[in-house]
Amino acid sequence: MSDKKDFGYSFPSDGPGHGRTCDISAWDTFYLAVFSMLNTTRWVTFYWHWKHITLWKGTVSQFNESSTYLMEWLRDYLWLNSSQLINGYNPFGMNSLSVWVWMFLFGHLVWATGFMFLISWQGYWQELIETLACAHERTPLANLIRWRDKPVALSIVQARLVGLARFSMGYIFTYATFLIASTSGKFG
Repeated sequence: MSDKKDFGYSFPSDGPGHGRTCDISAWDTFYLAVFSMLNTTRWVTFYWHWKHITLWKGTVSQFNESSTYLMEWLRDYLWLNSSQLINGYNPFGMNSLSVWVWMFLFGHLVWATGFMFLISWQGYWQELIETLACAHERTPLANLIRWRDKPVALSIVQARLVGLARFSMGYIFTYATFLIASTSGKFG
């Protein structure tokens, strides 16, 4: 694309017209640092949360036996404590955790869609935007809403910033609702 600078793209492999990944080492390092920080915080907090739940319930032996293997983490901690969220809505109506269920689902949606923006395939995003623009032109709304310039894909830096913000926000929503609902489901 010859006029990339007019669109605000700062380096040659950025922007539409490239179906490949363009890595920015400083940004990638920052993203990986935030990702690692969130995951480390999660595992440490999961460990202490699980340990305190078993202490409060008086089942310390279950924690001592199950906390040494990953499958036990998935089965005995995540799955058992997610059951309160999973059963927030059931055929018999809703319960006191229904609000946390919706926040949990919303957090997962935001968290998962954050990954889309972290993908750097600008050619894919430009095709998607052009498809949506073409579909918009064929609707009655096209007469009411017009854009001055043709929409273009986000730059890689913009897309990764949006992706990291959405990933972090969805992660926090999902994580916080899990901790609150699993604790209140056991003791509330």
